[in-house]
Amino acid sequence: MVKKSNITPEKGGDIMKEHCNMWKCSNRVGLFLVALYVICFAWFFVHPVEPDLHLRLLRLSYFGFDGMNIVSFIAGAIQTYIWAYIGVGIWHVTGCCLKSGSCEKK
Repeated sequence: MVKKSNITPEKGGDIMKEHCNMWKCSNRVGLFLVALYVICFAWFFVHPVEPDLHLRLLRLSYFGFDGMNIVSFIAGAIQTYIWAYIGVGIWHVTGCCLKSGSCEKK
């Protein structure tokens, strides 16, 4: 069953603005990407096939990545979260905010 929102256009609210908040979207995307980064980092230890390639790809993707240690892990997680804000910010600047189920330029 779909839960209806109390925000209606008659009450001065806009349901699409709630879904199109850049900061909320950036936070959600950032947390999702950090979760993927944690899985990728852990996968190095869980299934060590081609570990040299894995390390080289992480070094190419993250500034200051220097091996599978805690400093590199934290630096990569922070960079991943920041890149989410940059990506969503660019998405909003270009005008591709969801409106009525489609991507339209403002």
